[in-house]
Amino acid sequence: MDSVPRRNWMREEPGRSLWKSVKRLNMEHWNRGRTDILKKYTGLNMSGAAVLQGRFGCEIKLNSDSVSRTRTFAQYGWNGEDFLSFNLSRLQWEASVGSAVPITRKWNGDQGIMKETKNYMEDICVIDLSDSLSFEAKESQETAEPTAAVFAKRFLNPGKVILTCLVSGFYCRDTTVEVYRDDDIITEEDGLLSSGIRPNGDGTCQLRKSLDISNSTEASYSCEVQFRNLKQLVKWDGTIWERATPKQDYDTGHQYWWLMVPLFGFFILILAVIYRWCTTYRRE
Repeated sequence: MDSVPRRNWMREEPGRSLWKSVKRLNMEHWNRGRTDILKKYTGLNMSGAAVLQGRFGCEIKLNSDSVSRTRTFAQYGWNGEDFLSFNLSRLQWEASVGSAVPITRKWNGDQGIMKETKNYMEDICVIDLSDSLSFEAKESQETAEPTAAVFAKRFLNPGKVILTCLVSGFYCRDTTVEVYRDDDIITEEDGLLSSGIRPNGDGTCQLRKSLDISNSTEASYSCEVQFRNLKQLVKWDGTIWERATPKQDYDTGHQYWWLMVPLFGFFILILAVIYRWCTTYRRE
């Protein structure tokens, strides 16, 4: 069994050295669990096929000038169910099922295992993950190339259209987007609205800027994207997209005549109830 790197930065130095270190530490955890759980404690249900799972890692929060650990995990599962896990606050392995108790006793009694696990959870994992994110960000910055589009849609006001500049697929920093009317930059004071930088699912980002303009304008509008030392200018071709409207049928009114029947019947029923109530009240 071997772990396979999936990112380019893992295959070249210095990211390759980091990847090998992370792989080695994770395999040490995995090999220990596999040896003790599968070989030494055969009291588990071993009839038929069995699946042993393990995961080791941490979650961090990156601030402007610091890195904080938010969660750690060192866990084993047996046939899809929780088996045992490491509790960092209590510094001990905890059994999720009775069959895992002998293993937790052994590992909690081994000071070498406890010290190694604690050091990995508190320090090594946080440093390695922070470095990995730096390599990932650098690779994204080097490979991401934004795409830009300028389009317009009809507004509720018949005399207005919404002009939009959409830029996507760029590294989430070091990218600027400007919208031009002829040769002048449009700003928020001119009514320009910005969605702000939002993440895409692939690690890149997108930005949308919109402006209400007259549908009879003769001005030229364009969107300029500056990414690193590159500039991309995309002009609006004047095409206006129609807003989606409900499909109308020539006999729409006739299609719903049957709805009037129950409504009319319900109205008659209400009148009958009121009449009966009034008649009864008078007699009393």
